[in-house]
Amino acid sequence: MLEDLRFIASIMALIGVPSLAACAAWFVKACKKFSHKIDVLMNAQQKQMRRELTLDFHKYMAEGHIDDDDLDMWEASYQAYHSLGENGVMDSRRAELIKLSNKG
Repeated sequence: MLEDLRFIASIMALIGVPSLAACAAWFVKACKKFSHKIDVLMNAQQKQMRRELTLDFHKYMAEGHIDDDDLDMWEASYQAYHSLGENGVMDSRRAELIKLSNKG
């Protein structure tokens, strides 16, 4: 145990505190860059999902009915979309499709 501490202390003395600070700063910068890329991907995915949900919504409304299996598929897609946030319009469309399903 004491030998391990001496080894770590010798490495820290060799590398130096400024080098450790530089490594930490680089790591934080890399994490922020990665986080930004994830945000961009999530935004793009949400927009694509919203487009698909909207196209399907208009298709079923034009047909005047939606099968239970189709509603289940739409609902699963909606739940994935919903988990990404900002869902005001899709919430009301979901309610309309559920009403449409009950009519059929």
